[in-house]
Amino acid sequence: MVIGSGIGGMAAAALFAKSGYKVCVLEKHEDFIGGHARNLSFSGLTYSMGPQYVWHFEKDGVGDRFLKYLEIDRENPFLEMKKDGFERIFIGDRKNNAPVDFIDFSVPAGFDDFSKNMTARFPECKTGIKRLFQDMKTMFELSMMVDRGYGDSSFITFMSFILSRKYSFFLKLRVIRILFMSLEKFFDSYKISQNARRVLYGHGGIFAENESDLSAIAYILATGNYHKSSHYPKYGFFKLFDSLKQVIEKNGGSVQTGKKAVKLETSGNKVNRVICKDGSVHPCDIVMSNISPRLLAKTLVSVSEKKYSYTPSHSIPACCLGVKRGLGIRQQLAGRNFWWMDGRGEVNYNNPDVTVPPKMLYIASSTANGFGNLAETDEADSLVVFCPGNYKQEKAIHDKGSEVLKEFKSKLSEEIVEIIDRNVIPGVKKNFLFSHILTSIDIERDTAAELGNAYGRRVSVKEMLKGFLKLPGEGYTNLYHVSATANGAGVANGISAAVGLLKKLADISV
Repeated sequence: MVIGSGIGGMAAAALFAKSGYKVCVLEKHEDFIGGHARNLSFSGLTYSMGPQYVWHFEKDGVGDRFLKYLEIDRENPFLEMKKDGFERIFIGDRKNNAPVDFIDFSVPAGFDDFSKNMTARFPECKTGIKRLFQDMKTMFELSMMVDRGYGDSSFITFMSFILSRKYSFFLKLRVIRILFMSLEKFFDSYKISQNARRVLYGHGGIFAENESDLSAIAYILATGNYHKSSHYPKYGFFKLFDSLKQVIEKNGGSVQTGKKAVKLETSGNKVNRVICKDGSVHPCDIVMSNISPRLLAKTLVSVSEKKYSYTPSHSIPACCLGVKRGLGIRQQLAGRNFWWMDGRGEVNYNNPDVTVPPKMLYIASSTANGFGNLAETDEADSLVVFCPGNYKQEKAIHDKGSEVLKEFKSKLSEEIVEIIDRNVIPGVKKNFLFSHILTSIDIERDTAAELGNAYGRRVSVKEMLKGFLKLPGEGYTNLYHVSATANGAGVANGISAAVGLLKKLADISV
């Protein structure tokens, strides 16, 4: 039994089904599978609501091997992001009182080219930038030399390195020092200027984390992985999830929606049955949980969810925009992501004020990548835009009623369109067709993510140093976790966790 249809759950279910096991996935949502990777459709346009691009899908990467093992690689080709600038970063605001040094910077793939372009753009901290990239490259290469198994955190990976006899004491000392650093302190140690660090942290929204809190190690690993291999699915992530569902069903399994697991019946040190809200009972030999640890704790008798000390990551509300064709969106955003920041210091993810214009936007387009238009006519483009959220503040707005919520969403949509039109894609305001806002509360309702969070748990220094989390079900010999909170967020981490679990339980390598 697999509880939850996010990437960890669906990947594990497909792998075990393909390997000869009888598998059943239980998903609480009535209409869709995929968790954060779900897709929504408005007015003939499809929107990818979670991940937009991934790592580890290069040839022989774990994602590539995973697709081939399941024999779904041909129907799910992953295309490489644009090497000359897979991310484009805009910093500043073209208002009357805007800073003079508005930045428009394309991030090329690869540490070496990124470093070269950074030193050319910011010659005042050339020496520090070169040293920074050299050290990031070293740290990333070291992490690639340590095999990670099921349940191994990034912290455990680096501890394996530190305990190894292959490396010098001084190199280990430097690694230990960085383990305890926030990204802000890491940048400070190289004397990186404010504008340069804004670009370096341009894709900060992907962490939903403040620069002063984000673990430097988390940043190095994520940035290194994206610069090694950035891909997106030619037919969208929803096509990937549909293929995983077909693998499960083809091999005798099932994926059932509208099945909210409310109780795990146990006997001794095993889980015997999963009971759903609708009264259905599902006997099981093995249970894999793809839901949050605290949510899982509620299904276990005499287990309190309050005992689990992780902190959920911050939320990122989404705005789905429809825009008339003719602005070059498909040419500009094909194989690329756009990031905009106001340039006035680090973005606040801890406690942003969602009643004022956002300070950061992440912009992508399904139509630009070839899978976002469902209508017979092809007269519109999709833009999905993410911005910092504040769950507590948004919940208070929801609680005031539909009219207040409608006003909030309309205002946020207008602000987002204004920012994009002024700073990123001129003409969006004039060619605007419609918008749909999903708040943190909407996301929580759709995905059951705690606080509508984006990545399971935070990637702050404190959370990264915890290493192994205390998780509900410890002591039960047939209960396993494949959630982002337990194994790391993202498609690649979900697949890696599932691959590791197949190796652990069935001794099958992918």
